Amino acid sequence: MNRKNRFRRTQKRVTLIKSSFIFIGFFLTFFIGTGVWGDFWVDPITQTPLLLNEGSIRFKDFRPEFNHLEDGRYITRFENGVTATYTLDPAIQKRVKAYFEKYKVPYGAFVAMSPRTGKVLAMVDYSARDPQAQDLALRSTYPAASIFKLITAAAAIEEKAVTPEVTIPYRGRVNRLRPAYWRDDPKKDKYEMSLADALAKSNNIIFAKVAYRWLDVPTLFEYGERFHFNRPIPFERRVEVSPMRMEENESTLAKTAAGFGSVGLSPLHAALIGSAIANDGFMMSPCLIENVTDQNRQNIYQCRPQVLENPISVQTAAALRKMMGKTVRNGTVRKVFRRRYREKSIRKISIGGKTGSLRGKNPRGRYSWFIGMAPLENPEIVVAAMVVNDPVWHIIAPQVAKEGLAAYFKSHTANH
Repeated sequence: MNRKNRFRRTQKRVTLIKSSFIFIGFFLTFFIGTGVWGDFWVDPITQTPLLLNEGSIRFKDFRPEFNHLEDGRYITRFENGVTATYTLDPAIQKRVKAYFEKYKVPYGAFVAMSPRTGKVLAMVDYSARDPQAQDLALRSTYPAASIFKLITAAAAIEEKAVTPEVTIPYRGRVNRLRPAYWRDDPKKDKYEMSLADALAKSNNIIFAKVAYRWLDVPTLFEYGERFHFNRPIPFERRVEVSPMRMEENESTLAKTAAGFGSVGLSPLHAALIGSAIANDGFMMSPCLIENVTDQNRQNIYQCRPQVLENPISVQTAAALRKMMGKTVRNGTVRKVFRRRYREKSIRKISIGGKTGSLRGKNPRGRYSWFIGMAPLENPEIVVAAMVVNDPVWHIIAPQVAKEGLAAYFKSHTANH
């Protein structure tokens, strides 16, 4: 082939290449500019029951079953290859579930959480009475009972009205509450108790007196909302709002402060309240999904700790933790948590907590509550347990919490 023919062929190739680039450029400009390109690419998350929005994620009409483990983590694999990995600790999840099943409790719910990150370490539902019952840990039809004393104590301490060491005179039995009892009467008030001991022993009269003396309805209501009562909780699944209703009168103030008010609470919310106290006053957004990956194992979503609320100061949170330590040492759960009754994994671990008990109607029965945290000096885990018994007592919430704590520290012994 002579030089002139080679030159002509080369020119034709150059012209063809230029034309191709021009066509491709036109193609991309048209499809991207008109949005038609979206028809050729589908976000893999849209083909799952997950909804991703501005860094948050939730399920759409989907209830994950925690029954498939890979590499020690619960996961859900969707049909298009997208995988959700959960924050749950299988050791805690399995042990608490087995404990509920062993004692066949009418209704039981348990939540464990990392107070620093908000990651949910366990979420267990069980009902021998209604095996089809679901999402018991997310329902708020349960009376908050004496768990609300934590809110009363937080309000009184944060408002500088009282300190844990202040001694308050009273009369009557600690588990009773009559209008005459919450009014001071130097002639009849023969007993006395500090606020710290009153929390540990769940003294209803002292807490009614604290509210009557130093608080009012608007203040107590404000602190309830600071701790997220009457407010939605962001989560991957729908959580019922914990209702708190108060009338502007003395009776409502005293009864609510002592745990007899019109206040509902979900176990997940209870764990958040404990986490705020454990985490120096910062309540973290709860998180159930650790991460989501596509079919190529590329991250689509990652749980990142976010502050949901800051209801109290560092100092108030520290005071409440110290008070909760007395509940376990010499308060309402001293027998359950006696060292000789503890498993080896928690025998040397300092634990704090708060109990609650009251009759309820939805479901009907006698409610037992416990919020706990450990180790008390620098809490790594917060637990919230709720059990409904009736007519026979099966187990109580502190026993469930002890199982969950034992499972956690047994699998984390290297850190202790």
